[in-house]
Amino acid sequence: MTFEELLRILKRWGWLALIPTALGILAAGTARPSVPVYQASIRFAVGIRSGSYRDYDYEGYYRWLSSEYLAAAVSAWIRSRDFAERVAAELQAGGLNLPAPMIQGALASDYQRSLLVLYITASDPETAEAIARAAAEVVRREVGQVWPQAGEGLAALTPLDVPVASPVAPPLRSRLEGPFRAILGLLVGVTLTFIAYFMDPRIWDRKDVERLGFRVLGEIPRGK
Repeated sequence: MTFEELLRILKRWGWLALIPTALGILAAGTARPSVPVYQASIRFAVGIRSGSYRDYDYEGYYRWLSSEYLAAAVSAWIRSRDFAERVAAELQAGGLNLPAPMIQGALASDYQRSLLVLYITASDPETAEAIARAAAEVVRREVGQVWPQAGEGLAALTPLDVPVASPVAPPLRSRLEGPFRAILGLLVGVTLTFIAYFMDPRIWDRKDVERLGFRVLGEIPRGK
């Protein structure tokens, strides 16, 4: 297909492409903007204090090994409903009432050897920081209750960061949703244009006659 033929198709049926394209642009303009999200994080150094227990000896090797197991266990506990309920009670004691399911959805964790990382995501920075502080307090104070094998008073989780919430970039999907709708409308419009062209049985000019395999002997100019 030559460029001249393409112009003929657009000139004849291009108006069909305008309707879906306009609808796509309208849908892109009315797309709901993404809700701002803030995230705070705290890193904890997980360790086992030396005590009178013979379990932790051999020049500190078993304390290091136990701290790695404890980091993995606490990381799993942070994502549990039990931990969310304890954080909710801590917040309520400070005058902030948040439901435990909401807190559980805001918490995430990760660990690597003896380093534990706590992530808190919320719709405003104040809430994220408040949950972070309460979670840090619960982790340090109640870890021995949940994991008694760590030894009473021997588990040490030292926070390495002060929780400061910062805005999180919106996901790629929400950023591309508007342009995708507009481009989709344009593609649908172009498709309809070509479908209408190839299914049109009418003869508009000599090009249509020649496309059917006939030779044009002459033509009457428009307006005659």
